[in-house]
Amino acid sequence: MTSRACPERARRASRRAALALLILFAAPRAAFADFFVVPFAGMKFGGSTSIVDLELASGKKKLVLGIAARTVDDGIIGYEVEFANIAGFFGNAEEAAIRPLVKSGNYVNDLTGSVVLSLPPGFTGGGLRPYAVIGGGLIHAQSEDFFDVLPVRRTVAALNLGVGAIGMITNNVGVRFDLRHLRSLASDPPTGGVGYQIAYSRFTIGLLLRP
Repeated sequence: MTSRACPERARRASRRAALALLILFAAPRAAFADFFVVPFAGMKFGGSTSIVDLELASGKKKLVLGIAARTVDDGIIGYEVEFANIAGFFGNAEEAAIRPLVKSGNYVNDLTGSVVLSLPPGFTGGGLRPYAVIGGGLIHAQSEDFFDVLPVRRTVAALNLGVGAIGMITNNVGVRFDLRHLRSLASDPPTGGVGYQIAYSRFTIGLLLRP
């Protein structure tokens, strides 16, 4: 009776120990891996386009507003989806003061999905965590001139490249500093006319918010 009970107790103890180890190793990883919503704002700078730009505004600085969704964990690879709006992309206040050519309400939107390559938190000692992003998506440009001769409605495939850093302030709130360049992948038609190429850079600061 006793000899049979000992192996059974040993097996039970082994199962309990294995379960305890599983919980020990799984719990910290599950607690760190998380999903964040990132509202952000910043400045678009530089830029060029072969799309009709009557007021030569593509290189001007413009306000950027947007929102992203990002996975954050202790690994190297993460993922992000981002949407940004640049209102007045084709408007130039200096040119408009002399002779306005483009109606208000013009804009450029971009929607991208990216792979995020981050340094593991152990390398940063709990400070800002650098990352790089590479991905693709769509850029949509829209504007109308006062003469209704050259309306622009273009949606083109785009490449998305960037670098930045994130840091947590509390368990639920952090910050994101992001420098990004977007460039259309389309080529212009040989016949001329309204083109398809557009490129610009932007620097934004965002909040990482745990939903």
